[in-house]
Amino acid sequence: MEERKPNGKAEVSRATTNKKSGGKKIPKSKKLLIASVCLFLIGVIVIFYPNGAKLVSSVEQGNRVSEFDKNIEKSREQAKNSNIVYPTDPDDPDVLRDNKYTETPLMTQEQIQQTQQTQQNTGYDPELLAKLYADMVEYNKRLYKSGQVIADPFSYMQDSFQLNRYSIYDNIFGYVSAPSINLNLPIYLGASEENLLLGAAHMTGTSMPIGGINTNAVLAGHRGLINYTMFDNIVFLKEGDPVFITNPWSRLEYRVVKTEVIIPSESDKIKIQPGKDMLTLITCHPYGYQDYRYIVYCERVG
Repeated sequence: MEERKPNGKAEVSRATTNKKSGGKKIPKSKKLLIASVCLFLIGVIVIFYPNGAKLVSSVEQGNRVSEFDKNIEKSREQAKNSNIVYPTDPDDPDVLRDNKYTETPLMTQEQIQQTQQTQQNTGYDPELLAKLYADMVEYNKRLYKSGQVIADPFSYMQDSFQLNRYSIYDNIFGYVSAPSINLNLPIYLGASEENLLLGAAHMTGTSMPIGGINTNAVLAGHRGLINYTMFDNIVFLKEGDPVFITNPWSRLEYRVVKTEVIIPSESDKIKIQPGKDMLTLITCHPYGYQDYRYIVYCERVG
């Protein structure tokens, strides 16, 4: 009897099928376990990412503060070697008359570009810092006499001083710190969105943060950003807590005297209070919303 050969096509098809099904099938229980682990990892990332991002941003802000301190230290050493004495009392009636650097010319654009390239090694120009102090004292006196017209919210955003023309290339004027809430933020002039994402922003139209009678320096900060802490914790400041301002010339100490919630249009609440040396911190309220403003009033001590 003749032997019949198997059909070639059928054998190929059968072999292919065997190859496809040759691997072991993953049990449903294992698939569920893998899915569960993936979901767990996603959940961990979602929960811990904001805190991790905030930690990174805090380190970056701390580095900028440290860089400011280094530049100021270099400038003070230069000032000492050049017999330049910084005035530190804005209430001294002769502070403007005795400052011989009030007429020092500001930096040109070309000088600014050159300074930006060498600043990390040289620090700030001590003569220009002395001039900046005198200009800010004059600004504060003029502001108090003018009666502070600050109804326009956009006026807060503009820089009151072009710091790079005074040899401060990175636009950091100083920093605000409050030990009780671990606050340590660089200060930028002008409450623009860009500055508010970098740290605390001085609101133009309010006193410069150099201290002095008849001043109220207002610093604004974000609250409720996913990646940044900023002013999140100023709501935990209590009466009597210290708050410090470090600027190019001195470290000013304030104490919390009052907190208040206001509506955004109540600009009179952040104006200068005659006879007082004040610092005011302001942020959005409640957390993550902009319906109101949370205010922390501080008064100078010492």
